[in-house]
Amino acid sequence: MGFSSFAASLEYEPAQDLILGENVQELHIVDINGDHRKDLVWVTTTGDVRYQLKRNDSKATLSNLPGTRWRLEYRNDKGIKFIDFTSSGGVMTTSSNVVYKINQLMMTENNELSFCTDASSGMSQTDCEWVYRVTDIQPNTMTGVDDRTGLLWDAYKLVQ
Repeated sequence: MGFSSFAASLEYEPAQDLILGENVQELHIVDINGDHRKDLVWVTTTGDVRYQLKRNDSKATLSNLPGTRWRLEYRNDKGIKFIDFTSSGGVMTTSSNVVYKINQLMMTENNELSFCTDASSGMSQTDCEWVYRVTDIQPNTMTGVDDRTGLLWDAYKLVQ
């Protein structure tokens, strides 16, 4: 039984400065604000503790919501709905298989996301009577308010 070894050359990008203008003694990569993203925390040689939060590029936008599926659960209720976002709005299906057309995805000037359905079920409905306002969004979770009922809800992104 013989072994042969192959030499492989690893290629790396050129070295870059991670933290400019700092004399770093210790570096830690941790989630310091509970948003499930790793942030940079470092101690300088003078003892100062500095940090840099990771940008939230993964927040949902009108351009990256289409094609995603979510499970929406009301906090004080047993109501569950499934949301399939598409480029033209989407479909919301209740746990009893009643279907509502999502007629509009909206983003305000303050980057607040909301979406709406008609109060009646069916794919031919076009009104925007039932508004779901997103109050916080992370890569895989959303929280919000059902503006029609005032109930709070949480939504979880489903892997397809």
